[in-house]
Amino acid sequence: MKKFPIIDAGYVFNEFKKGSEILPTLKLTQIVIDYPCRLDAMAINPLAVCYNDSMIFTPGEVVISLEKFIRVKVKVDNENGGQLNISTTTKRKVLVKHAYLLMCKALGVSPSLTIDVDDNDIPKHCGFGSSSSTIASVSASINELYGCPIPNEDLIKYLASNHGEEIDDHDEDHLKVVQCIGGGATNGLTDEGIIIIAGRSTTIAKLKYESDVLICYPKDFVQKDAKTLMELEEKNLWKFKKTGEEYSEKIAYNILHKALPDMVNGSIKSLAEVVFDYRFNMGSNENCAFVYDNLMTISDNIRSLYENKYCDFLALSSVGPAFFVLVKNQEQKKKCREVMEKLNLKIIESCVCNTKYRVLDSQKNKVFWKEKSTGQDFRSRPLSTYITEQIDTIDIENRKCIDIGCGGGRYSKYLKNKGAVVLALDKYPEMFDHSSNINFIEASMDHIPVVNDSYDLAISIGVIHNSTSKSEYINSLKEIFRILKKDGYAIISTFTNDIITSDLKQVDDNTYLCLNNRPPMILLSKEQVLDYVTEMGFKLVKIVDEHVTDVGGGKRNVFTILIQK
Repeated sequence: MKKFPIIDAGYVFNEFKKGSEILPTLKLTQIVIDYPCRLDAMAINPLAVCYNDSMIFTPGEVVISLEKFIRVKVKVDNENGGQLNISTTTKRKVLVKHAYLLMCKALGVSPSLTIDVDDNDIPKHCGFGSSSSTIASVSASINELYGCPIPNEDLIKYLASNHGEEIDDHDEDHLKVVQCIGGGATNGLTDEGIIIIAGRSTTIAKLKYESDVLICYPKDFVQKDAKTLMELEEKNLWKFKKTGEEYSEKIAYNILHKALPDMVNGSIKSLAEVVFDYRFNMGSNENCAFVYDNLMTISDNIRSLYENKYCDFLALSSVGPAFFVLVKNQEQKKKCREVMEKLNLKIIESCVCNTKYRVLDSQKNKVFWKEKSTGQDFRSRPLSTYITEQIDTIDIENRKCIDIGCGGGRYSKYLKNKGAVVLALDKYPEMFDHSSNINFIEASMDHIPVVNDSYDLAISIGVIHNSTSKSEYINSLKEIFRILKKDGYAIISTFTNDIITSDLKQVDDNTYLCLNNRPPMILLSKEQVLDYVTEMGFKLVKIVDEHVTDVGGGKRNVFTILIQK
């Protein structure tokens, strides 16, 4: 067999060994998930990155899960029929096709599905694991449709040992075989944000870790297709082999006796040292220089971020050319940004993701938001006097006001009656009273389709905690800052984690599942909320109100603030 051959989409090198001959049945007819991308800090044994006939690659890997998501929507058109319809807006169709066919073969099913994938313009072949995450996200969605009959640890191994990437943007039927260690599947199917993989895509350590992440890559970087990249990589594999032969025993010792004990005690300090040494002192970055001509110039200049303690962790991701840092405070972030900007690098800001993929929409929570009774309930609820009294203190007559997550539109109507020019926005138009003749748009609070600096007042009442991730929560606050005029005001009312009752199940540091058939929530502390808004540039005018309320099944702490841009 030719090394790293071109294969048909859906080609299986390593079959999935089913534990039962009973075919799974559909549990859902549609689903929407957000699947996190990954950063690959290092290969533990680069010698094992080289070609082998089994297509099972065992170098091990240090993975950082990233709150930058691929969103997948899958709808069942027919339980049988085997027809795959991929939306016209989906970019990497061959990867979607490959994932669909792999899952059909693993499960022994042939549904007709419509699949849409939005990768939010995540750069491909740059270090984000976008190819493997795309395949894994579609596969996880299909697994969910059938009630997850394939355990996550088995799905990781199956996908890693049958990996491929697109040859170019126009070929929707063929893939180039590319080594896969399993990071892109592991991070989205594992609940912790820092993960060490060894052997056959097997997780041996994982740690929940709260940190901001800055990723940077050259502004003039031109994305190459997988065929071109693998031809270049094959010419340079001897370098990977040489590094492995020289350093793999030292790396393994340091992982076992330094990094792993540190992680058990909640620290990544030793792991960061091992990764930095491998990347910057053992030749790893130089081995990857075929991806971008000036990669070593960046490497030589960016290493000072770690050496001067401007960050807690620094690495090239995969073969690059993206570098990334983990930072714990604003001073570190500022220093890192300054260096990255001087190097003419594009910067993407995110944070560590400590959960596996998130189910955003399925039959269960879709019913709640789109049911007639839900809309009627929210439309008929009384206004909170502490909100209306605060609105009354602001001159809004003939001023532009936006009600973000307007629900039934109660506060939109109040704003309009006060003489404001009102825009109501909600993700679910079924909630809104469209007879009110108030301008309404359907949109998410983290992607508000209005221009910068255009509103005098923004209100978000009892909404932002309905984010599906901490990233969405923070981005929603950033959107409010973006759309407000200078000196504009925002009134934000949100649940916090100061009261947690038995109807909530905590799944990570910020995410809580509601056991009363409502969607999950992101709950931060009051201090976190205030820290985030002030870091973004808001001035805290006042804490308007704080009280505990019963939402039917459990109590919530309601925290309301007035802030100014």
